[in-house]
Amino acid sequence: MEETKKKKKGLDLQWKILIGIVAGIVLGITYNKLFGPGVTSGPIYVQKVFFGYAGDIFIRLLRMMIVPLVFASIFTAVVNLGDVRELGKIGGKTVAYYMLTTALAVLIGLILVNIIHPGKGIDKEALAALNITAEVPEKVSDQGVGERSATIIIIDTLVNMIPKNPAGAMAKGDVLQIIFFTIFFAIMAAMVGRESDTLSNVIHGLDLIMQKSVMAVMIIAPYCIFFLVTAIFMDLGVAALSALGKYALTVMLGLAIHAAITLPLLVLIIGRYSPIRLAKALSPAILTAWSTASSAATLPITMDCLSRRAGVDKKIGNFVLPLGATVNMDGTALYESVAVIFIAELMGIDLTIGMQVVIFITATLAAIGAAAIPGAGLVTMGIVLTAAGMPLDGIGLILAIDRILDQFRTAVNVWGDATAAVVVGRMENAITDVEEEMA
Repeated sequence: MEETKKKKKGLDLQWKILIGIVAGIVLGITYNKLFGPGVTSGPIYVQKVFFGYAGDIFIRLLRMMIVPLVFASIFTAVVNLGDVRELGKIGGKTVAYYMLTTALAVLIGLILVNIIHPGKGIDKEALAALNITAEVPEKVSDQGVGERSATIIIIDTLVNMIPKNPAGAMAKGDVLQIIFFTIFFAIMAAMVGRESDTLSNVIHGLDLIMQKSVMAVMIIAPYCIFFLVTAIFMDLGVAALSALGKYALTVMLGLAIHAAITLPLLVLIIGRYSPIRLAKALSPAILTAWSTASSAATLPITMDCLSRRAGVDKKIGNFVLPLGATVNMDGTALYESVAVIFIAELMGIDLTIGMQVVIFITATLAAIGAAAIPGAGLVTMGIVLTAAGMPLDGIGLILAIDRILDQFRTAVNVWGDATAAVVVGRMENAITDVEEEMA
């Protein structure tokens, strides 16, 4: 009876988050229709600011937990492996799976964009009415992407994994550097042996505290997500969607195919796990990812859902998920492949098969270097555009609806991370087949 109540509680949380998202969309679009996004003073503006701050509080709470959670969970997972050589096996399988799914995502995007051709026949007057111009976003131009190739990005990512100062990496929240230092630190602790048991017990206690903290924050998640989504759609409205609808639908169709067909098949065939059960278990994390557009901010909730609700051993999830939040960007890679060809069609540029192969390779590799924050895909898209010999100005053409597409591709990124944990977990016999509590 008690177990049934716990499951019901979990279902209530999922529905509350979904209701908060739907209510936020409706209220935000209504506000946008009535007052427009340009209100900068008065009571209406105060309400808009309130919604924005309320949503920001939720994201800050999640980000507050990332560093201690990643450090404690990975340290505990590595120490509990027993044989450190197991880490190399798990890491190799994880990276191989991530590369496979990212490549499949890009391939799906390229096939769809060549079938639908979203950039042909688009209403140029509608774009002009929305003031959509070919300006290079500051965040893109500041990165100097025109001088960097996908190969350089990958090399930079690998070299920069090693922190010059671990404390500085933690202060900046650089997850990849934190992962590297934590794994190195945990391996050394395992080699020291019993003399490090006291420290290991302290860090294990920190891990338990952070898990409890995630559960506490989830109590207010539905309400904060409502405020967050409302604030987003107060600015967005629906005008941009109507002008760039064909492009947006192409991206979302590709994301849907990858999320609903490709990844579930891998989970079912390789992971021997029900994709439906996994989707139910991960639904709070996926909905939160959609709302925040940040796989890093969602990481604490993803880790919690995977261990408590999906039955995946923590030693797998606590290693695979933080790594995935930084290097596995299926949704971002797919979006970039569609966006680059869409921009080419809009500019009247014919891309040969050879150039599309370059886009395939570059988008697959560049996605690995994308940060796990909102809008990071725009920076890596500049790399893909440069590799295809196209001007960076084209990025300005898709900015109007990038925020909403960012939400969908982030949800797919988080879903992809979870499927990796299940597949690797099955390979390592680290999955509990008995359904866990849905609290």
